[in-house]
Amino acid sequence: MESPASPQAQDQRAQHHRSRVANFLWGTVSRARATRIPFRMGQVLIGDDPFNGRHLGTVAVIDAPYVGLRTAGSAAGDVTFYDYRQLRYPD
Repeated sequence: MESPASPQAQDQRAQHHRSRVANFLWGTVSRARATRIPFRMGQVLIGDDPFNGRHLGTVAVIDAPYVGLRTAGSAAGDVTFYDYRQLRYPD
């Protein structure tokens, strides 16, 4: 068994510490770069897109950078996806 003061044990501790710091920094940078969607599930929004048209619906799916709206006149599983920048609150 290695003693706590042995060079191999010190190298292992240093490597473990560097790995933890690298993982922490990677997670922090990833969260900072991630798209923040300003809407929440269940909110009522208007989506306006030249391909999908204009729809009033509730937020059913959030998968950055897309938001899925469930409209009142659609089937239960029918969701129309919009880029979050194409959505706004109703007037």
